[in-house]
Amino acid sequence: MFDQVVFAGGGVRCTWQIGFWESIANRVRLRPKVVSAVSAGALVSSLILMGRSLDAVEHFAEAFEENGRNIHWGNLFNKDPLFPHHQIYRDGMCRLFEGGFERLCATTELRIAVSHSPSWLNGPLALIVGAGIDYSDTYLTRSLHPNTARRLGYRQLFHSVRDCADHEALQRLILSSSCTPPLTPRQQHGGLEVLDGGIVDSVPVGGLDPDPGRVLILLTRNYPQYPSCFTSQKDEQLWIYVQPSRPLPISVWDFANPQGLWQAFDAGYADGEAFLAVRFPEGSAK
Repeated sequence: MFDQVVFAGGGVRCTWQIGFWESIANRVRLRPKVVSAVSAGALVSSLILMGRSLDAVEHFAEAFEENGRNIHWGNLFNKDPLFPHHQIYRDGMCRLFEGGFERLCATTELRIAVSHSPSWLNGPLALIVGAGIDYSDTYLTRSLHPNTARRLGYRQLFHSVRDCADHEALQRLILSSSCTPPLTPRQQHGGLEVLDGGIVDSVPVGGLDPDPGRVLILLTRNYPQYPSCFTSQKDEQLWIYVQPSRPLPISVWDFANPQGLWQAFDAGYADGEAFLAVRFPEGSAK
């Protein structure tokens, strides 16, 4: 039914993608040959392809409950991190990826995007400019595939998970794709400093094969100028975008809101049911 799938970034909002996938996957025989993902979408798609997505929602809900807050001001004058996000993210992968890496590599080719800054920018300045671009694309232009970062020389590169030696290398790749200082530490990949892959395009269609077929694109943000499901013809491919039917009740970096996490999952499941009712009203897709 769908030859390829794209997982947009969006932090905790990507839990919506898990709910949507759980709703439709078996009924439309969702077994793509290629998945292109970025940032938290890379984490979510990895967990889905490992068969660990529901375990992941339960794990992170418990972690968010224990965490309780998104800034630990008591650590301001000691060596413990002010922001808990990186440790929660990494601990979740260490626990959930164990034993699943081989299954992931044997199923679908997963390609994960990372961003690199232009040669005329480096260090903290590249991070600041990148953050400004991300804010503008998210809250001002609200474009599906913005070009601002590319015009300034930022690059989005894709790495196949099958090139990772083990699950620890996969963790490092996902952390590189999700690098958003100061919420996470600065990261390097292949000896080069990286930024969140979504700075260039948070809907990473650049990782797709050009082969004819249908592409399912799972967003995490509600774009009010578009319906919940809409299509776009790209050469010999039909791109089918699906987005949350309404804004999700949790923000990108809210790691202290287990209720919002479950609500995002439930919203994804409900939107999956609505998608099936409209696209496949007579039952499962052949």
